[in-house]
Amino acid sequence: MVKFGGHIEALSHGDLHGLEQASLVPYNKIKGLIFENPQAFEEEWGNALDSANDAFRRGRHYLWTTVFDKISDFADLTEVRGSHPGNALQQYVESVPPSLAQELLSKMRQTLQASQTNSEALRKLVKKYDKHRGEGLLSRTLLPELYTSSLYAGQHMMHNSVALLRDLLQGETPDGSLDGGGSQEDDTFTPLIRLNSEAQHEKMAEAKMGEIQWLKRLVHSFKDSGLLNHLVAHRGFHHIQDKNDKRPIENSLSAYEIAWTSGIRLCECDIAMTKDEKLVLAHDENFLRLALDAADPSSSMDIGDLTFRELIGLNLKSGSRPPLLIDVLRSASAISPEAKLIIEIKPGNESAASALGRMLIRHPDLCPNVAMIMSFDAVTMHRLRSELAVIDQMTGCSPTPTHSRVNSFDHFGVLTMNRMEALESSMGPIGLSLSTEDLENLQDTTRHVKQATKHERLVPRLMLLTVADPPLRPCEHRVSVDDLSSVEGWLHRPDGALDGVYLQYEKKMLSPEGIESLRALSNKDCLVGVWAYSGKDPDDFSTFERLVNEGNCTYVNTDLPSHFRKGIE
Repeated sequence: MVKFGGHIEALSHGDLHGLEQASLVPYNKIKGLIFENPQAFEEEWGNALDSANDAFRRGRHYLWTTVFDKISDFADLTEVRGSHPGNALQQYVESVPPSLAQELLSKMRQTLQASQTNSEALRKLVKKYDKHRGEGLLSRTLLPELYTSSLYAGQHMMHNSVALLRDLLQGETPDGSLDGGGSQEDDTFTPLIRLNSEAQHEKMAEAKMGEIQWLKRLVHSFKDSGLLNHLVAHRGFHHIQDKNDKRPIENSLSAYEIAWTSGIRLCECDIAMTKDEKLVLAHDENFLRLALDAADPSSSMDIGDLTFRELIGLNLKSGSRPPLLIDVLRSASAISPEAKLIIEIKPGNESAASALGRMLIRHPDLCPNVAMIMSFDAVTMHRLRSELAVIDQMTGCSPTPTHSRVNSFDHFGVLTMNRMEALESSMGPIGLSLSTEDLENLQDTTRHVKQATKHERLVPRLMLLTVADPPLRPCEHRVSVDDLSSVEGWLHRPDGALDGVYLQYEKKMLSPEGIESLRALSNKDCLVGVWAYSGKDPDDFSTFERLVNEGNCTYVNTDLPSHFRKGIE
């Protein structure tokens, strides 16, 4: 069972943080009434529906008032009179600075996401009540109220408005790359300091070269063992303490390019979405820890409050700027088919997950360079699974049986006769909207990639991150290697399943019982990965080798410290 209440709380501190018109359903409170006070359930459910309806109405009214106020001031009044929604949005984009139009898109996206989250919460509550009480179906009376409400019915128009506004704002390429398609990151990682002498410069260059040569010797030591397919370079080849005198800074283009060109195959990264919907690599909510100038106001601002253009002006300690995800993937594609990313989506960043889904659907040629996507939020991962299913179905590589015509419901309950019809009507899950041109490109590209990959599955593996320590966030799932029986329930849903679980390292994983538990889980057709805390948990070759060879783990994270393997000097 996934933690939907925790998912809502994560959104309230993530994507929906600061949305004044949001009124999120108190999911856990109402769920508690099912067992504690069932007589009050229906009344509280109705109150929550009313509050969510009102919040959605106020949110939409505010947004459209904003649009018509501006176009009435700046646009041709003959065109404003009786303007349809699409025309009004086009006039708005043409009348205001791009920053205001981007702000409107952000608010629209948040308002839509809040309404979708609330309607799904209300549906789940009714389902849960009927499952546990068995005293007559509330679905018979409450679900008609939900499905005829403006909260539910109004999402279609809002979804189309978001899609149109997003298209109107595509002054840059749809994939989010800069004009010209290449990365503009400084391809060195020399810190911005004045060197005192030529000798100091040479010494620094030798230190950097020494680290790269060490990495190549390490990779060579794996020759013919197959272990490289399981080693995951955490945030690329970087210095754990963020010192950049020898190694690149974390989550930088250099950190990944050096790793891949040295022979490392798997690198992990974290992503965040900017205000103008560009996916960048970043671990924290802001860049204060990594900024060259910590006094720069942009360094302490949430990434979601900055446009990518603003981020370009924010230098990191290495002198580079945060790279775009698509640029890193293009670099991986150019280096080698074996160069792959493992992408983590932070809880509360469901909009980043949807943006990632859109990017991979538009660019299925980059899918082979994404080994896996993961998050602590199971709800987000299952929704991403639904969104990405179209790639497998269009390439004929679907992991589940497909038929020429299949009636199915997407995760918001929208009936779709088949995936193509769903896409063509722009009625997919959160944020998923493709134009006719996108669909044609998808078909053409998938045909090419399908031939190149010999019908292998293109969709990246999807995994759930878990914790062994007490959860820090409500959406986190806690499990110990002592008892992994709950994992299956988190991964499987009636409409499909995630591919595996990424467990927090525990010392007892290396005991005979722990090894057997890991192997038993992997034998259930479940991928198993292991992550650990830097400086706290062991990060050495012996631990890595035992987890892979004895525990049958598919992925094991490492920061590649200099002591990782003895004999590699």
